[in-house]
Amino acid sequence: MTRLLEGPVTEELTIRGLSLMLKRRLKIIASVTGACFGLAILICVVMTPRYEATGEIQLQKSSSDGLRLEAMTNAAAGDSDALDASLTLQTQASILESDTLALKVIEKLSLEGTRDFKPIFNPISWVLGALSPSGPNDPGQVALEEAPRRRTQVLKVFSKHLKIKPVSGTRLIEITYLSSDRTTAARVVNELIASLVDYTVQVRNKSTNEASEWLSAQLADLKKQAELKQSKVAQLQHDAGVFSLGSADANGKELSYNATLDRLQQATLALSTATSNRIIKGGVYEMVKKGDPELISGLAGSSLAGASPGVNNSFNLLQSLRGQQAALQTQVATDTSKYGSANPKLADERASLASLNDQIKEEVSRIGERAGNDFHAAQVVERDQQAVFEKQRRAADKLNDKAIGYTIASEDAADSRQLYETLYSRLKEAGVMEGLHSSNITVVDPGRVPAKPVRPNVPLYLAVSLCAGAFLGTCGAFFAEATDDRIQNLEMLEETLHTPILAVLPKVNKALPKKIGPKQIGSGFTTSTDRRITALEVPNSAFVEALRGLRTALMHSKRGFAPKVILVTSAAEDEGKSTVSLNLAAVLVQNDARVLLVEADMRHPALSRLFHFDNSNVIGLSNILSGSRQQPQLECFSELPNLSLLPAGPVASSPSELLGARGLRTLIEQWSAAYDYVIIDSPPILPVTDALILSRLAQLTLLVVRQGVSTRANLKRAYRMLVEDDSSHVGVVLNGIGQDSGYYRYKGSKYYTEA
Repeated sequence: MTRLLEGPVTEELTIRGLSLMLKRRLKIIASVTGACFGLAILICVVMTPRYEATGEIQLQKSSSDGLRLEAMTNAAAGDSDALDASLTLQTQASILESDTLALKVIEKLSLEGTRDFKPIFNPISWVLGALSPSGPNDPGQVALEEAPRRRTQVLKVFSKHLKIKPVSGTRLIEITYLSSDRTTAARVVNELIASLVDYTVQVRNKSTNEASEWLSAQLADLKKQAELKQSKVAQLQHDAGVFSLGSADANGKELSYNATLDRLQQATLALSTATSNRIIKGGVYEMVKKGDPELISGLAGSSLAGASPGVNNSFNLLQSLRGQQAALQTQVATDTSKYGSANPKLADERASLASLNDQIKEEVSRIGERAGNDFHAAQVVERDQQAVFEKQRRAADKLNDKAIGYTIASEDAADSRQLYETLYSRLKEAGVMEGLHSSNITVVDPGRVPAKPVRPNVPLYLAVSLCAGAFLGTCGAFFAEATDDRIQNLEMLEETLHTPILAVLPKVNKALPKKIGPKQIGSGFTTSTDRRITALEVPNSAFVEALRGLRTALMHSKRGFAPKVILVTSAAEDEGKSTVSLNLAAVLVQNDARVLLVEADMRHPALSRLFHFDNSNVIGLSNILSGSRQQPQLECFSELPNLSLLPAGPVASSPSELLGARGLRTLIEQWSAAYDYVIIDSPPILPVTDALILSRLAQLTLLVVRQGVSTRANLKRAYRMLVEDDSSHVGVVLNGIGQDSGYYRYKGSKYYTEA
């Protein structure tokens, strides 16, 4: 038994499969696209034409300080950075979109009474308004500011038609307004620009006036404070004994004189001099105390020798004596070596040398006494100068706090006076400067009356509708494909049943041409009736060739035998089983076989309707199975003499019971002996059980599946019901493949004649 696929059938998405899917759903795509296109045309016809006016303004660089006090607060006076420029643009754009300017423009241009501002009935808004609580109604004949509902409505309409766009990377702002009247569009743009300029000037002037009033009050207090500080400086100057000289130094600082500080400076200088003198004379005294004539004489002419006039003279005298001593010693030494030590002249010279040595000792002693006296006198002078310095320092310390307070107060008074003078100067200049810098807005392009409307944009709307329609239609096609359970191609059928397909039959045109006029031939059907058989009407068509392929498969079966009793059925109605039965019987007859075609559908006999049988007068299968007649009335075909048709006969009340009787098996055995093939056209499997009863009597059951009609769920159920009996042999035939299908390529082939 062939096993059915239990899981869901998945198809690999390919370009070929996608194109075939879109071709199958072309009607959905075309319908949705056409609906969108028609809707776009309707919108273009119904929509009110709207004109767009555009203006452009530039924001100049300007200070936000009304009194231009940024220099006093160390604010940057140069170009603002990119962030500041961006914030300025966004601020001005927000002001243009504000309700304040909008109301001014609406009232000045009387826009509330124009066509665009008339209320339009909106069912959604009406329902929401009915469900939500509403406030009191607006009073009549009042301004918009006092009518909240009217104000809200007109502001909503105005903001809907207004568009403000800062131009990136520049100081420009674009102002665009849509209106049904071209003149109104331009007037709104220009009036909005004028309102922005007025608003900017008013805000700047108001800011300046407020700052001026506040600054005037502050200047009065500042002036009083400056006067008090100046009085305090004068008092501190008097207490500190500081006298102004009426001039300033190179740094602009006022020159002043203080007697106490001057005396302290003089005492400091005197003390320094006394200390230096004491140190010098102390050094001379220490050197003289050693009593070395050579060392003492070396002080002559040095900085220490000038310590006092007496000592300096003694140094010079000592130095002179030392020179004489040296000369005399040289003379004695020379005469001794020349005349000998006993020479009388040497005695005189030695006596003179001894006298000179005594003078040197006496002079050294005198120098020591004078140096000691000078040193002690210098010490006394230093002590006296130290006492004077300490006295002046104590006096200066007493005035130090007053001098510091005076300096601080003087600087504070100067700063206060400078601040007052600067602010007073700015206040005087404020009115003139604001007149020169009243507005930083420049109109680059005013709003001009447009030449043609921008809405509706017919080409754009139509193009968008086509694209949107194609997209929505494609989405609908995918949705329909995803939710469609019908068999669309051969691969889906094979994956659903997991069984080989015996034949693939293309679609047949329902209306067949009648080449031969009606003429009675034999005892059966006319030629026109024979022409209802496709195998006779178009023998070289693709459909008939496919049936010949099915005939070959049946005659050369791999099971080793050719089935003689063949049941043709389907899962549901309208899948082409009767057409397949009739034409399969015809191609079997064309292969020199005798065929009996049994119409076993005794509920809705399709073959009887096709050949216009009067079942109430025809002896058919129902008569034989019910026992009312023993011999059937077989219908024959003039061009197919070996084909016999057993009609269904009168509609039976219980066909399944008639088919389940044992007599049917006997009839089939008799038919098998009399004919080469017995083809049974049965009802569908799922609606009634007749086909299942007949499948147990047939050697082969052909399950006909129609592309685009048969569903996978019905097909799997019907196939499972047929194969539950192991003795049943089931073959599947795919019917109704389109001529342009990629799964059965025969369109345009020279081997076929189109049906």
